[in-house]
Amino acid sequence: MKTIDVRDLACPGPVLKLRELLNEGEREITMHVADELCRSNVTRFAASRNAEAEVEDPGDGSFVVRINASGDSTGTRSGEEAVMVSEVSRATVGPRVVQITAGTMGSGDDELGALLLRSFLKTQAELEQKPDAILFYNDGVKLCCEGSYLLDDLRGLEAAGVEIIACGTCLNFFELSEQLRVGRVTDMLEIAGRLAEAGSIVRP
Repeated sequence: MKTIDVRDLACPGPVLKLRELLNEGEREITMHVADELCRSNVTRFAASRNAEAEVEDPGDGSFVVRINASGDSTGTRSGEEAVMVSEVSRATVGPRVVQITAGTMGSGDDELGALLLRSFLKTQAELEQKPDAILFYNDGVKLCCEGSYLLDDLRGLEAAGVEIIACGTCLNFFELSEQLRVGRVTDMLEIAGRLAEAGSIVRP
């Protein structure tokens, strides 16, 4: 029996931890998750791996999820892509490029958008087919600079082999050229070339 407390992990952390444990061969897992969303994500992922999940409600907003994986729960199962971020088709030819042009994902509430973007970038590191490069331009270059809440996440992606590339014109415009802390500087010629040669372009 493996018991873990993942209440401090933001989405998709609890699901990634469950996937890791199942892939390591754990069969009985108890997870203490922070809220209803995490409970839903964890139980849905467990179901995608043919594992049973029982939920206990302590009454404080958190949940205890007990997972029993009696059969083979390793490897990808039907429906797993619906829980995790979908990967680009294997048939795609050419590099996979992600564009980041702002500090948020989607439009509406900026605080929520920032949380979603961080979750999106964290998930990129967990994909079997990681992006070849992430291009930052316009307001997005600020995420690569001193004071960004994403520096550790971007350094982790860089360490995993993902190129982090920031637009030099944008850095100059925002007077941030001396504050770049992750990745390297590029120009519009490379940005245009990267986008033209990409097998797929993702813009969250």
